[in-house]
Amino acid sequence: MTPNDDSSALLQRVKQAVDTASHLVIKAGNSKSSLGNAGSDANTAEPLSVLSHTGVISYEPTELVVTVRSGTTMQELNAVLDEAGQMLPFEPPCLPGSTIGGVLACGLSGPRRPFSGSARDYVLGTRIINGQAQDLSFGGQVMKNVAGYDVSRLQIGTWGTLGVLLDVSMKVLPKPELELTLVQAATEHDTRGFSPLMRQPLPLSAAMLIGEHRYLRLSGSEAAVMAAATELGGDRLSEEDAQIWQSVRDHEHEFFTSLAQDASLWRISVADHAPALTLPGEYLYEWAGAQRWLKTTAPAAEVFAAARAVGGHASRYSASLDDSAAFQPLDGVMKKLQSRVRDSFDPLRLFNRGRFHPELDAPENSQLTSSV
Repeated sequence: MTPNDDSSALLQRVKQAVDTASHLVIKAGNSKSSLGNAGSDANTAEPLSVLSHTGVISYEPTELVVTVRSGTTMQELNAVLDEAGQMLPFEPPCLPGSTIGGVLACGLSGPRRPFSGSARDYVLGTRIINGQAQDLSFGGQVMKNVAGYDVSRLQIGTWGTLGVLLDVSMKVLPKPELELTLVQAATEHDTRGFSPLMRQPLPLSAAMLIGEHRYLRLSGSEAAVMAAATELGGDRLSEEDAQIWQSVRDHEHEFFTSLAQDASLWRISVADHAPALTLPGEYLYEWAGAQRWLKTTAPAAEVFAAARAVGGHASRYSASLDDSAAFQPLDGVMKKLQSRVRDSFDPLRLFNRGRFHPELDAPENSQLTSSV
């Protein structure tokens, strides 16, 4: 890893964009280019790459905190943490070329999410360049009692529409002493078997259903893991076969690699006890049933309606086959709230136009826009 602070050059580029009223597309490892909407001006906006803004700024293993620049690859960051026997608790995907900035911009969390928390939960502080070319810092390197909204966490999962993420401080945790994966026979599409497990004091760190097989991962002390494995029963996977968690996390599992040309891949987020969806297609259930991957030829409108009917929301995770939206449409209240947030951070809509909820690209507050 070659550390490099490119923040001054990035700030200058944003200032130029403000002065010329041009639009910017934030880029890094390009590992998530097929996710989200293509962007309304993806072919005309100027690219703004953070790949040269790299390196660990500070890391105190005893304090369980790491501060890193956004262009640092996940592979590099994981290697640094692994040397100290630590990890990012939200277990983010590690695609080729994937950066920590891209992971956080998309708000991606892995199999450990329902048991340890999301990416947003472990962000302590951020430094960004907003749409008015201001270098801003929020939060810090420690968790404190905060009055008001934690703005640093607001940046997570906004697809780069609120600004350019420069640096981020995150909480890390020690790796567990032992991990063991069990596989049990199950009924296809029946996620109800997860509910009693979630109510027990078990060292669960991942749970998914693929076809007629339920996979459970146990993590913790050797004594706790072995006791739970004996109680739960099922076949114990070898260390090699237990890599199934990584293959699902990184979308290298055959479920994801065998997508038909006329089908789309959807991520549907629901409560873990939500009923089965009525949409045709092939399913993979993660997060004890709360994250449901669906391969289907159903139109986007039908997917959104089905997700909404069970109290959830859907996002497309494959390239668009038409011009349909990639994200669940916002209701009137959420649209107004999110538009006001965009007005505060990027009133001119410089960044990633059309990438995330294109309906928010028109500023809610025209007076604010004209005064910048």
